[in-house]
Amino acid sequence: MTLYQVIKFYLLQGHYTIWESHVMTIVFSSLLATCVSLALSNWTERIEKRRVEVELREARLRTLQATMHTVQHIVNNFLNCVMLIRFEAEEEGAISKEALEKLEANIQEVSRQLVEIGELDDPGNSEEFSKFFPPKQ
Repeated sequence: MTLYQVIKFYLLQGHYTIWESHVMTIVFSSLLATCVSLALSNWTERIEKRRVEVELREARLRTLQATMHTVQHIVNNFLNCVMLIRFEAEEEGAISKEALEKLEANIQEVSRQLVEIGELDDPGNSEEFSKFFPPKQ
């Protein structure tokens, strides 16, 4: 404010009354405060927007991780079934009809589960993925 008063005095060379000086100071201070307030408001708004974007990215990442974990679980279960059929084929030299039926049932189950994952209502809710895992005991 001191710099403002000095500049005002030299620009106007003291040709103003005390009341004119006060009015000029009030107007200048009001404009300066308004500009600073707007700048701070815009700055905090940008920070809030970035925070929301980061939270959204984190939620998407958690959803992706839960989805990938669930798909990995389903595929690993299927691969374990295929390995059992392979072991049977290596031991007996052929695959039994029951093993083929079990393989077909597992293929259908994997297809059904993958479709269910694609149709989840709220994939951000990790509890929706719990139906794909055996219950904890």
